[in-house]
Amino acid sequence: MFGDKNRFISLSKFMSFVLRHDPQSFGLFPDQYGFVKIQELLTALKNRYGAIKASDIEKVVQDCPKRRFEIKGEKIRAKYGHSIDVVLDQDPSEPPDHLYHGTSPAMINSILKDGLKPMKRKYVHLSKMKEDAFQVGRRKSKNPVIFIVKAKEAYRRGIKFYDMGLVVLSETVPPEFIQLT
Repeated sequence: MFGDKNRFISLSKFMSFVLRHDPQSFGLFPDQYGFVKIQELLTALKNRYGAIKASDIEKVVQDCPKRRFEIKGEKIRAKYGHSIDVVLDQDPSEPPDHLYHGTSPAMINSILKDGLKPMKRKYVHLSKMKEDAFQVGRRKSKNPVIFIVKAKEAYRRGIKFYDMGLVVLSETVPPEFIQLT
């Protein structure tokens, strides 16, 4: 069904929205870690996409370049990006020396004064590569700014980081560990 790239992208984005932000509106009730049964997600997706199979969901999980999803047994979840309450089911890990955060220039003063906060999400999202942070920032501005996060130093001072693959999460990053590139 999803040989069409646009329909594949549409399905991926819709799955992200449902699993990260509004599962209840689609009759889904995630466990504390954000997992729902694949069959229940499939039922919710059929209302929007019609003929869809579990293999279509699996293809989205496997082929998503941002590695947004995770399947464990009969369940699926979004790995990051939640505005709903979820518990991370992994221990914090030591980050690389530096991580990056891309955003709008309008946020410079606020971030330098108050640090990075999750805003409408549950965790701050950081990138391992400057280029990825730039792409994230492009969602907020045509000319995004990139902050360098002194992640290893912050970790040594008690800030927790959670490596989710391409994205590293943190509850907050105080301003003393942030500098503008």
